[in-house]
Amino acid sequence: MRTGTQLCAPEGFDALCKGVRYHLLRSDPARQRVLLVEFQRKRQRGGEGQRSAEISSRGGASGGHPGVADQGAGGTTYASYRPVLHFLSRHRFEQALERGLIFACETQDELPPWLSGVTVVELQAYAELRVGQKRSHAARIDQTLAHLWPLVQNLDQILGAESPDTLINAHARACKPPQHETRFRTAFYAYVCFGCSRWALHYPVHHIGHWDRMGRERKFGRPSRLKGAHHGHGSNDQEMIDRILEGYRKYAGPGQHLRAIYRRTLRTVFGCVVQTDPQGRKSFVHPAGRAFPTFGQFAYRVGQAFPLEVRQVYKYGHTRVRTRLQHSLGRFAESVGNLMERTEQDAYCCDQVAKGYLPGSHQPTLWVVRTRCIASGMIVGIGFSIGGEAASAYRLAKFCEAIDKVKFCSLFGLQIREGDWPSVGVSPHVIHDRGPGATAKAESTEPALRPVIKESAPSYAGQSKASIETTHPKAVKLEGKPHYVETRLSIAQLAAQEIIRTIADNHSIDVTDRLNNDAVEAGVFPIPVAFWNYLDRRGRNHAVSMRFEEAVRAYLTPIELTVQDDAVYFKEMRFDSAALQRSGALQKAHTCGTYRLGGYMLDICVRHLWVEVGADLIEVDAMLAIRDGEEQLYISVVELEQLERLRRDGKLELQSHRLAARAEYEAAFEQHAGQPFDQGVVKGGRNKRSKAASVEERRQIMQYLRAEGGKR
Repeated sequence: MRTGTQLCAPEGFDALCKGVRYHLLRSDPARQRVLLVEFQRKRQRGGEGQRSAEISSRGGASGGHPGVADQGAGGTTYASYRPVLHFLSRHRFEQALERGLIFACETQDELPPWLSGVTVVELQAYAELRVGQKRSHAARIDQTLAHLWPLVQNLDQILGAESPDTLINAHARACKPPQHETRFRTAFYAYVCFGCSRWALHYPVHHIGHWDRMGRERKFGRPSRLKGAHHGHGSNDQEMIDRILEGYRKYAGPGQHLRAIYRRTLRTVFGCVVQTDPQGRKSFVHPAGRAFPTFGQFAYRVGQAFPLEVRQVYKYGHTRVRTRLQHSLGRFAESVGNLMERTEQDAYCCDQVAKGYLPGSHQPTLWVVRTRCIASGMIVGIGFSIGGEAASAYRLAKFCEAIDKVKFCSLFGLQIREGDWPSVGVSPHVIHDRGPGATAKAESTEPALRPVIKESAPSYAGQSKASIETTHPKAVKLEGKPHYVETRLSIAQLAAQEIIRTIADNHSIDVTDRLNNDAVEAGVFPIPVAFWNYLDRRGRNHAVSMRFEEAVRAYLTPIELTVQDDAVYFKEMRFDSAALQRSGALQKAHTCGTYRLGGYMLDICVRHLWVEVGADLIEVDAMLAIRDGEEQLYISVVELEQLERLRRDGKLELQSHRLAARAEYEAAFEQHAGQPFDQGVVKGGRNKRSKAASVEERRQIMQYLRAEGGKR
């Protein structure tokens, strides 16, 4: 035990009573006594401290001190208490300790009883000098300490005196100005018992203004400068409060301002009407003269019943409150420890518009779906759809996840190194929004390859998958007239551009906040690729691997191909490969005629297709009609359909063009020869070229038709 230890005697002991908290001051070996001090609440005399008495009578009691009433009145300090010294024989006191008749209280308060309900940390906030405050609490405490300090320096002499109170009172009278003796003693003993802490001398400011005002007729608050101190009605009536809250509950909602709710409440709930005075000023009045609240009273009572967070949700909605007004609830990366343990998917629209093949047209917009590993921060999959966010884009992102990225990029004509994008495998836990990614069409056609856990974020709640939302490209929004960004790239080239952007992000995003101490000590460079390699080398990877053929069948779009004896055709585009020729599928078409086979395509780039020939999956490549640049083969299925339409339109135009062209040139011949272009007459029998007359004629005219006298 030490000075200030709080003791209790559950059944009393000598002069000590049960239910009272005592503070150990000194065990004096010279006088063989023990000094204990009790901070005793003063009794209120008639008319003095009426508010405190009312609060005490309503049952406000301090939770830790039996017999100590709650200091509800504003300005109550240690002046409401007086210290009472108790002297015990040292021998008797130690016997009581050994027998358990006196022992230390289970809870040791850090502040005196008049400061119950507040902590030192909270008092520190009160101690700061506020705007308009003439004198700080710290200055008041310093003034009290200046008077107490001579006693504190001679503490042993004071507590060793026969009557410590007599010496303290004498010092209080000698101070300049003289100090109130009882208050001075209370301050001295509180300062000593609570570890010589200056906070023990603080005013209980947390109780100021906390007394109950309900049921009082007078109007509280600042008086009105314009209409007088007694203008208006008080809001201390429970019926008025209930009607205020009724109006708020009735009219509070999304986008409703408090002033609009107040106006409607006065008109419908309180029955007020608008009155105009001779000067044209309008105000609310009640036809029967009944009480109604001002806007300040209305806002005050609403604020008491509904916390700020609830009012914000009513007005702005849960999403805006969570996004803008609520503090961070932690990081998503804290919940994972391994690669691909959990991934997030989301889509964004490419801001560039590609030119169409048809005159004056533009291609549909390109939508990009990206998948991000929460642990490493690396984007592990990318998919595309044309014209809108579609489930096929999410499947393609899964396809990208599953296969080697060197192979994936080669499908778009890109060549990368293996270390540029090292992730391979599908995550068993996927988080996406409630759009097309949440549908069954976005999943694998094979039930065994579907994710183990599929989590959908709330609608319009980007923070629920913030890891992927923050990686989307951010475009600067230009003001003024409408505009768009046009590009000469094809849709497949735009997709290749987004793939390169993704690889660049994986090598440039800052993931310093994801690196643990071991990773920092190991010198891991704070980019997603480096952190992925660090965790993967340690086997911390939850990715599920699959064969390339399984990924094609599971995630790519199934199609039907036409097999002819020279190649397979899809929308009039020819595809062929050495493996297809070895398979015997073309020979079967030559023998049996044209037939159809199932296959798979990459919607965004049909440079390659995959054909189901028996149990085999054969990759075929797009072919050109004549030798030319292969970059024109990297097109999307939408562009392929436009080219097919152009070819068909060209054939339709050719039909009339051929007739007109022949007629034009036949007319030119008739103008030249003076006879019809095709004016021969059909006659029966054989021609006369073998007759003697014809042979003789041919012999005679050949010398005129040939340059050297008819010689061959």
